[in-house]
Amino acid sequence: MSEQSSSAQSGTDARRTETVEMTTADQVAQYLIEDQMADLTDAIREAAQNGVDSPGATRVLVSVTPERTVVCDDGAGVDLGSAHGTRDLSVLGAGTKTRGDDSTLGEWGIGTGAIIAKGAVRIWSGQHALCFDYQNERETTPFGAVSGRTGVVVETPHAFDGVCVSIDHYAAAVPDPDSYRWPRIIERLRKRFAYLTFRTGVSVIVNGDPVDRGHPFEAVDDDRTTVTRETDDAYLALEHTPAQGLAIYSNGLYVTTDHDAGVGGVVVSKGNLTLNFARTAIQSECERWARIQESLADARVTLYDQLRDDALTDQTRAVMTELLTSDDQLRARWRDRDLFQLVTETPVSLARIQAAPQIAWQDDAGHGADALVERGAVILDTSDSATDQLVTTARGDDTAVTLPTTFDVATRAQEADVWQGYTRLADAALSTRQGRYLLFARALADAIGVERDIYWGDATPDAWTDGHSRIVITDSAVTSSHRLAWTHDLFLVLCHEAAHDRSDKRRTAHGRRFEHRFRELVEDPTVRAAYTGLVTAIADRGFETVFQERGVSLG
Repeated sequence: MSEQSSSAQSGTDARRTETVEMTTADQVAQYLIEDQMADLTDAIREAAQNGVDSPGATRVLVSVTPERTVVCDDGAGVDLGSAHGTRDLSVLGAGTKTRGDDSTLGEWGIGTGAIIAKGAVRIWSGQHALCFDYQNERETTPFGAVSGRTGVVVETPHAFDGVCVSIDHYAAAVPDPDSYRWPRIIERLRKRFAYLTFRTGVSVIVNGDPVDRGHPFEAVDDDRTTVTRETDDAYLALEHTPAQGLAIYSNGLYVTTDHDAGVGGVVVSKGNLTLNFARTAIQSECERWARIQESLADARVTLYDQLRDDALTDQTRAVMTELLTSDDQLRARWRDRDLFQLVTETPVSLARIQAAPQIAWQDDAGHGADALVERGAVILDTSDSATDQLVTTARGDDTAVTLPTTFDVATRAQEADVWQGYTRLADAALSTRQGRYLLFARALADAIGVERDIYWGDATPDAWTDGHSRIVITDSAVTSSHRLAWTHDLFLVLCHEAAHDRSDKRRTAHGRRFEHRFRELVEDPTVRAAYTGLVTAIADRGFETVFQERGVSLG
């Protein structure tokens, strides 16, 4: 194909070329000022990190009140009496930092825009002050003469050694003076600067209190399983608190918390990470972060190897499963670990799953599944994240993870004669899950004043009662294995059966009288408070402790 025809097909003409340079519209400056930072905390951070970067600085003082923020440093200051000095503070993108600077956090530059967006600003250094009133809300001198991006440099009667930035807050840019958010703003600032002193040697003091947290290794609790490592790129301090997430600091300045890391703790980089404008995320092309992630992955595996299987959280098991399904070595290494879950909430390993002649899976509390598991069957609980991930991987195109052939739970249960009509089961015959459900129902009945004996049984209905002395609940009453769901299922079915004052084994007896009694029970504030109190106690202290405290047991 000729060059001419190629150009014609592509819609270009090689004989008519011109160079085009991408430039910025005037609105870009407005966006950088108004949109790059989320709230006052970000503006204060910019002012404080400018102070930390100031040559010769040893201390940065930050004072925050609902009306005003003041940030002062004892560094070399800025010559605002010169064109060069004012340019560094008034031209977005100017400043003392170059893109290749690996240690300076960013003295002035783009962050100045975030500062002037939050209030009328005075930047005082030496005997000059640069003033802005971006929103044009102040009438006092010198702010009455400026607005928008136009500022003014004024002489001051006294000299200030260093730089002092004061932000007279715009009401719309900050919370109400009596808002609960102010203590949170202060706490977020303490977190932002937690390791700046460790990395730079400059003390940061917020509202009179130093924020320095010392060495990153001190962040992890000695009472927990931990891993600490120092590499050429960072300090890693990991612990088994995945729900708290992994806090990431760029050269001592907080960036974000990774809640998907599968571990807790902190990472403090040596030198800057490549961040977005708002300093709240790490850019994908950051080479230092790529190396840190490799070290982090290795340290995380070391941490997981130290944990007992019964100490693994749901999130940890999910992360380990993700690693196991994608890495041959880890799959062999963790094959015998109980990372997965049967429908009875019983832990199970990949080795046991793969050794079974056939398996099944389901994502709810099926009628026959528990009984089949008690008889030795392997039925996986796909409402569990780690187990669902294993099944999903095995069913996909990746042949690295293989599982046995499957059977139908309902058919197998029927073949095993699991269901035998209205049968009250002995406590000793119950599965682990059924026993837990029954103990909860007994504790709940006592809490809400249902004076009937509570049992577990086999039947098609969710439950039945003789109307005066006993209630028998079945597996059908439970629609989900999730705790909040099944506890509510049992609350409703218990109220339902308590509302019956005659046997419902042969007929439903759901007349107006029943409906009134049922609604009265379910909507009674005392009953609902007792139910909520029981569920909350279990969440706080665990099933066994609460059942023991409330005097319920299997007999």
